[in-house]
Amino acid sequence: MKVTAPKSLVYLLCHALVFALGIILCTTGTVVLVAIGTSLIASGVVGWVVYAYVLTAERISERLDILQRFGFVNAFDGRQVRIKSYYDELLEKSSEQIDVMGFGLRALREDYLREFINWSRKAKVRILLIDPDFPTRDRSYARQRDHEENDHSGTIAQQVQQFISDTRDLRQSSHKDAFQIRLYKCLPSINIFRVDDMMFWGPYLVKEPSRNSPTLLVERGGLLFDHLADHFESIWTDESLSRPLRYEE
Repeated sequence: MKVTAPKSLVYLLCHALVFALGIILCTTGTVVLVAIGTSLIASGVVGWVVYAYVLTAERISERLDILQRFGFVNAFDGRQVRIKSYYDELLEKSSEQIDVMGFGLRALREDYLREFINWSRKAKVRILLIDPDFPTRDRSYARQRDHEENDHSGTIAQQVQQFISDTRDLRQSSHKDAFQIRLYKCLPSINIFRVDDMMFWGPYLVKEPSRNSPTLLVERGGLLFDHLADHFESIWTDESLSRPLRYEE
């Protein structure tokens, strides 16, 4: 319902006329007409209040419909430590797919390194880390992000190498097919942490550490989940957008 819609204008005008008539009757001075005028004034006011209530309810309904269509479940002002309990709850029940995309994923490695083998036993785990040497080692996206986060140049590259090193045994074990890492070579835009039918995601902001970026939680069935899952899949499968680890990595 819009205020400028014909029906809305007619409704508001009718109640304005009722209100105005009530004012006129109240000025006559006779008891009966004053009583009628008072009732008309009240009717006009009630009509406006009801209209405002319906308009507000419709706007809330529209917003809820948007949340449902896009699959929004929750929103947070940061990630990792701040919402680790949400991660833990979903990871405990995971049974299908765990997809993670970020820069160096230092916090993920520090918090869950010992759990990686358990993840790979019950779900397929795919990790996308940024290629620290792309496009070139001296002018890489990773070094640019170090600058954007006011961090030392080479910080993210070191985190990537540490992640690779710490997972080498797992990737060479019998669970290697269930725990895979690729290095992506496209412009970093968002981080992703998918656990089965739920997905945490958020933007990368300039002058803001990644861990402090707002994070949204969406579920499968909503438009955003599908778009984000396709985004991850495209990067994972396209050789021009990501590469497997080299033998020595």
